[in-house]
Amino acid sequence: MKKMFPSLKYRWLIISLIIFLPLLFLITQTKPTALDSLHADLLARMEKTTSFEEFTKLLFQYEVTADSVTTAYTLKNPEAKDVPLCTPTLTSFSFDDYLKHAKNHSSAKDTKRIHKLLANYNTKTLSKKDRLTYSLLDDSLATSTALSQYPFYENLIGATTGVQANLPVTLGEYPLRTKEDIDIYLELLSQIPSYFDDVIAYEKHRKELGYASPSFVIDDAKNGTEKILTGLRDNNNCFQETFESRIRKIKGLSKKEIAAYEEKNLSAIKRYVIPSYEKMLIYLRNELPTKNSDKPSIPDKQSFGICNLPNGKSYYEILAKCNTGSDKTIEEMISVTDATLANTTGTVLDTALTNQDAYFYYCEHPLETFYETPQAILENLSLFIREKYPPLSSLPNYEIKTVPESLSDCVSPAFYMIPAIDDYQNNTIYINEKQTNADNGNLFPTLAHEGFPGHLYQTIYFNESKPSDIRQLLTYLGYVEGWATYVEIDSLNFLDYPLEGDALRKLYQAEIIINLALCARIDMGVNYEGWTLADTRTFFEEQGYNSYYAQDVYAYVTEAPATYLSYFIGYLEILEIKDAYQRQQMENYSEKEFHKRFLDVGPADFATVKNYVLEK
Repeated sequence: MKKMFPSLKYRWLIISLIIFLPLLFLITQTKPTALDSLHADLLARMEKTTSFEEFTKLLFQYEVTADSVTTAYTLKNPEAKDVPLCTPTLTSFSFDDYLKHAKNHSSAKDTKRIHKLLANYNTKTLSKKDRLTYSLLDDSLATSTALSQYPFYENLIGATTGVQANLPVTLGEYPLRTKEDIDIYLELLSQIPSYFDDVIAYEKHRKELGYASPSFVIDDAKNGTEKILTGLRDNNNCFQETFESRIRKIKGLSKKEIAAYEEKNLSAIKRYVIPSYEKMLIYLRNELPTKNSDKPSIPDKQSFGICNLPNGKSYYEILAKCNTGSDKTIEEMISVTDATLANTTGTVLDTALTNQDAYFYYCEHPLETFYETPQAILENLSLFIREKYPPLSSLPNYEIKTVPESLSDCVSPAFYMIPAIDDYQNNTIYINEKQTNADNGNLFPTLAHEGFPGHLYQTIYFNESKPSDIRQLLTYLGYVEGWATYVEIDSLNFLDYPLEGDALRKLYQAEIIINLALCARIDMGVNYEGWTLADTRTFFEEQGYNSYYAQDVYAYVTEAPATYLSYFIGYLEILEIKDAYQRQQMENYSEKEFHKRFLDVGPADFATVKNYVLEK
């Protein structure tokens, strides 16, 4: 059979905005509101109000002011949402505070307080829209509280998910709209040393607890950090590459001011950013058991999954629920994954036996299209989807950017940056040309996943529905990544092959499904059942695939447990809801109407989505 796995790194929806560092600084002329006093006031007002609409508004203000990055990425004009100018802060995280809360089991104190206030509202008196918001808030707060019972379980230095890999793109896309924004951004750079100090302290404590990341994960992080550092020294990085283009878009800046800001940015990179990455690299090197250049191997017979931590299986169950939005148990997820993998592999084998021309063509050619540029693909996808997907009010603006070479080995094949909720018509998609291009066949389905009718389209559709602001801050990865995976697979139906078209489409679709099914099953095997690398190799071979990729997949799911489940289990949940809707509607079934009903709900857990989709 054809070797699969064109790319093993999952596609991110957005680089995380939670960067785990304490930053307090004052640079604007207008005196900002102190965060502690603001949040205390907002909580007090939440306790007094009897209006659910006012409660959610106050809660949105509380959450969106958690740090300056969240505020800047969420709102273009914070004042229009009554969000005050706050003491600039990247995050409220500090290692000392985190450790104190972990020891006192008080990390979810405010979450529990808000959850208790939410319970005061009688859902029978709320509108249908508010009942949905209430239900999702209730679910999100409960999940957050449950996860908080497992401090130090999260790895902050992963090669692709770690803060050192996230930071360049996060700050490289930090919105610069005014002079004040530039000043804030430059101050952020000056605080990166304390940021990395807290991350290193956090990881050292994980090691003291016996939770340390294995050497092969640390080695991958080290290699990625070395490449980022090389880019920083060569002036080839997000900290510098996008700065000039962003500040030139700000109206009213003179050439002299632009030049001065560029000089300040370069100085901050040399003074703060480079030394911080050098310190992180020293830490990572010191954590490796050997100091030579040999890559640490993964022991064949030792299990490194999250299940090996105290109550690790329980933690993984909560993490899987959080990442998927599914109410299935892990055992049920394993069962549906095994069944899908067997059925899809059977489809490939059947085609190989009954349509050899199509199968041999598939084996010898990556996915081919007439559209070789990202712009052409997105333009045509926006037209193709009109028959099967509900229309947007207007075609949004989007910019396609290339991941800098220095980051190409440590970020995803592509990712979509969620726009500000009051500027959602302007969107950005990043493409990692090293992993995603027309030659390897990834470009078309990847842009369907990230663009139309994937993340970009779904995000715009949701914003056009004018949801409650607080819903914009709730994370339902299973919904958004499941949808993007579903439409990525469906997008291949838009392609027209001159020979054996239907059979070829099924084979390329099967490749996507099998890739994700294998990775999701290994994720659960490693992190819930305690699989070793030897077990993973055996699994590959039993499924009929070369075990060449076993070490890469094992390393990734160890670093980022339950990540693949967002994509694959989310996708399967959508298929189940679609099947239920088809059976309900019978001869009246409309695929476009199904898509509309699904999208009308917006990001949510799948039990809620199913209830709304099947509602008569």
